[in-house]
Amino acid sequence: MNRTPCAASCPIGRARFLRSSALGALAGIVGSGLFADPAFAQSVGSIVPTRSHGSVLTYALPAKEGALIDAGNGVILARVRNAVYALSTICPHRAVTRLEWLPDAREFHCPKHDAHFQPDGELIDGRPDRAMDRYAVHRAGQSLVVDTAAVFQQDAAQDAWSRAVVTVA
Repeated sequence: MNRTPCAASCPIGRARFLRSSALGALAGIVGSGLFADPAFAQSVGSIVPTRSHGSVLTYALPAKEGALIDAGNGVILARVRNAVYALSTICPHRAVTRLEWLPDAREFHCPKHDAHFQPDGELIDGRPDRAMDRYAVHRAGQSLVVDTAAVFQQDAAQDAWSRAVVTVA
């Protein structure tokens, strides 16, 4: 049987179409995963811990108001007036989407759930029914010590969530 290669006008077979579509979708998913952290890190100041011991991370105390992100550890340090919060980078709705900082609006945003959060993690509006998760944090001299194993959800541990803050002058 003599088969000639199909030109651009030949219809594509179902199996070939599905295989190509699946490979394209997989490439898109992998590509967006690879670029998610750098894009997020560029929208706020980037930081890395000065020291780490398991889940306990030490950072320099933020010098000014704003948000700093440690994308590798999923930690946001947000300085708001005289308070510093250690927040999770993950949306509290389904814990799958990384939040982004909108500097002009001075708020965090979840692009998937169209949620908006104040710099201290309080929910403004959107699909989640609670604020951003906070990590346990305390001050040690000019450093902040964050324990990422101690995660406080506003709805499950209101008192601990409210106390997860460091006051600065």
